Order: sequence, then C-alpha cells, then structure tokens
Amino acid sequence: MNYSLSQLPERTQKPREQGFTMMMDKGLSIREVEDFLEVGAPYTDIVKLGWATSYVVPNLKRKLEVYKAAGLPVYLGGTLFEAFIIRNQFDDYRRLLDSFGLEYAEVSDGSIDLQHDRKCEFIRELSKSVRVLSEVGSKDAEKIIPPYKWISQMQAELDAGAIKVIGEAR
Repeated sequence: MNYSLSQLPERTQKPREQGFTMMMDKGLSIREVEDFLEVGAPYTDIVKLGWATSYVVPNLKRKLEVYKAAGLPVYLGGTLFEAFIIRNQFDDYRRLLDSFGLEYAEVSDGSIDLQHDRKCEFIRELSKSVRVLSEVGSKDAEKIIPPYKWISQMQAELDAGAIKVIGEAR
C-alpha cells in the first residue's frame, strides 16, 4: 500500500482463503487485460470470463495466455455452462475446458431450471478433473429463495465437490 490507514485488516498473501477476490472480465481486450493486470494482479486471485463472452471475444487463446503469465487462473462464467447444459452438451463443455487447459469451472443454474440433484451431479463429475466453483441463487429478481434453502443448497454443493460457492442475487 502507498500509505497506512488504521483499523484496516491486513491483506493476506496468495494463495489465500480470506479475501479471495474474483475479477469478472466482461469482454476486455488484451490491451485492457494488460492494463488491469498492471494495477490489479496483486489483489486478484481468479478471473471469470463473464456470461458467454468467451464465445465471441477475439483472441481468446492469447487472452488466456496473458492471464496465465500473470499467475491468474481463469474460468468461464456459469451462463456458458448453462448454455451447454440446456442443449445437452455437457461432454462438449468438458472438452472445451480441456481444449483451453482450464483448471476451474463454474456450475450454476441462475438462468435455467435445473434440478438441484442434477446440478450436484455435474459438480461431482467436473470436480474429478477441475476445481469447481458453484453459484446458488437466481438472476430472476422475482425468484425468492428462503435462507434455509440457500444454506442447504450451498452445503450440498460443497459436499458434491465445489471448492467455493458464490451467492447470486438481484
């Protein structure tokens, strides 16, 4: 830090469990990624390529290489996972992860109807080959999930093999 401020917790060092920080790349260019890394890499633990931007962004392979060179793992947003699942293309999704050498994956159901047991099966299967982050909640602001259900779903997803669970709310 450039100076001292009292009553602020000390920032833990990487690899960290507390203060674990994800940056969502919403379609940055490679130049923008390099600019971000110049200031944000020390504070970032993982990068999420939001939604399905990896489908359309130019130079995806190069972008992944830039993040990797900075020591930042990358994963594809859960909406892309959902796009594959709704089309019955889970095996294609797994091949996609392998083709880009990704070590993390997100499993979510924020924009599709997916039975929770089935979601946990996907987590179990993916966790055999990658580190899984899962997301509980909905992108639909009208969909209210009682707290006890959030807790039980989060625990079930951790038990299925997720290393972290993200709470989704609108």
